[in-house]
Amino acid sequence: MGLGTAIVLAPLALAAPKSGKPDKLPDLNTLSEPKKSLREAHREVLGSLYDQLQKAESEERAALIVSAIEKLWSRSGSDTADILMERAGLAIKARNYNLATRILSALTEVEPSYAAGWNQLATVYFLEDRYFEAMQQLRHVLAIDPRHFKAIEGLGIILRETGNKKAALAVTRRALAIHPHMKTAKQAEEELAREVEGQGI
Repeated sequence: MGLGTAIVLAPLALAAPKSGKPDKLPDLNTLSEPKKSLREAHREVLGSLYDQLQKAESEERAALIVSAIEKLWSRSGSDTADILMERAGLAIKARNYNLATRILSALTEVEPSYAAGWNQLATVYFLEDRYFEAMQQLRHVLAIDPRHFKAIEGLGIILRETGNKKAALAVTRRALAIHPHMKTAKQAEEELAREVEGQGI
C-alpha cells in the first residue's frame, strides 16, 4: 500500500546476465493450480522476487520486479474475491466509501488470507482519515506478507500523519530495506531523517 495513490490501491533466478538484460520473469499463468497449491506457489515466488528486489542494481530492474510482485499481489485464486475487489474499486472511484467498506469487509471474511483485500480496506479507511482502522488492516496484510513493502510504507505514512515521526522513520527504513529503489519512501526517509535526527542541518 503506499497509502492513497500508492496503495490504490516471487524459485526463479532474476539475476541480470552479463549482457545487462534481466532474465525472463516468471510466467504467472503457470500458477493455475488448486487454491492451496496456488497460495504456496505465490509465497515461494514472492520470496524469490523480494530477494531479487532487495538486490536490484537499478530503478529499471527494480520496476520490472515490482511489476511481477504486484501481479502476484492481485491474484486471489477466488472468483468471488475478484468480483468483490472489482466492485470495491468502482465504489472507491465513485467515492462511495461506505459501500467500499462493506464490500471489502465481506471480502476479508470470505478470503482472510488474501492480503490485497485487507490492503484495499486500509486504503478506504485512510481516505476517510480513519487512521486507527487503517493501521489495523495493515497489520493483517503484514501478518500474511511481512515483506509487503507498500503496506509497510503505508504504515509509515500513517505514523507520520499522526505525529509519531520517530516510528515513521523506522518503518520507512524497513520498507526501503525491502525495496531500496522506492522513490516515495526514499523522499519520506530523507525528510523524516532531517526532522527526527537533524540530518542536513
